[in-house]
Amino acid sequence: ADELTIALMAEENVIQGSGVAECLIDLARTTVLYGTAHVDNPLSISQELAAAQASKAFTLRTLFGIPGSSLTKPSQGQVGFLRGDAIPPSPGGQMQYAVTPVTAKHNLRRIKPVVQGIPKTFNAVSTETYLSWDPEVRVHLTFPNLNWIPAHTDRLILRGAESDNPMIWPFGNDIAAGHQIRSYTQGVTSADGSYERVGPSFNFEVGQRIGIAVLSEHAPTRITASYNPENPSLYREDTLKRVFGEPNNVNIYTGKILLVGESHFEHDINTFTGCSGAIIFLLDTEQPSSVTPHDYGTAIAVHAGSHPTLRTRNLAFKISQLT
Repeated sequence: ADELTIALMAEENVIQGSGVAECLIDLARTTVLYGTAHVDNPLSISQELAAAQASKAFTLRTLFGIPGSSLTKPSQGQVGFLRGDAIPPSPGGQMQYAVTPVTAKHNLRRIKPVVQGIPKTFNAVSTETYLSWDPEVRVHLTFPNLNWIPAHTDRLILRGAESDNPMIWPFGNDIAAGHQIRSYTQGVTSADGSYERVGPSFNFEVGQRIGIAVLSEHAPTRITASYNPENPSLYREDTLKRVFGEPNNVNIYTGKILLVGESHFEHDINTFTGCSGAIIFLLDTEQPSSVTPHDYGTAIAVHAGSHPTLRTRNLAFKISQLT
């Protein structure tokens, strides 16, 4: 590879170019060890549910490459697996299920950052995840949307012009499902590694308590805590560590629904760039009557990013948008 190609692939903003804005909302939350899991508000979730959800967190690595070059560099997001029908059991006899990988669609897009003053194109060439307890084991994922190019027609009006805070999301319904995995895959096709979807009659309401389980290879920075390279946040490194916990741990971040739309909802979970694609699930404490015990821990949405104009809330897209 030529020196320019190597230099371009070494640039940190290549990776930031595949992320979107995120929002640290509540500095009062502190991620601590809670039983066997790390949680930012232990009062919001039982130790049993926290332990169960921690095994369902997976990092998504989307590998990007310059056209004509064999070099690639990964970008981080999150991916979750939605449970389907039963498949033949594992060699040890444990029940296994077909699973569908799900992430935020923007994690799969072609990116066109300006690097060293030069506009460049980076193709999304492949996607993979790995087991949190054995990072050397790769699970290759296939998404029909890989390397898609966002167009003006993809833009989705989530709040119209009549709203106090109009919102247009450039990636449309920002949720993507990959090809189903139908053969035994350690740590992925078990009930421990996959989410049950909430029932079709579930009604979304403001105030419902929710969470995400995130496995990040990177600690958040002043830039990724807000994803604004031109105006980084003023958060200190120790503050970010206190709020978000350590990298390479599964950290559970919690919050509640603030507004419900037709295809999306807005929430106050703390996030940083690299959290998009995480499955949002229902917590099991302090829930309104609209959430029953059968709903606890079930998947309801995919976290997408920060509200484009209100940097005091984040947004997610309902899993019901998947066909």
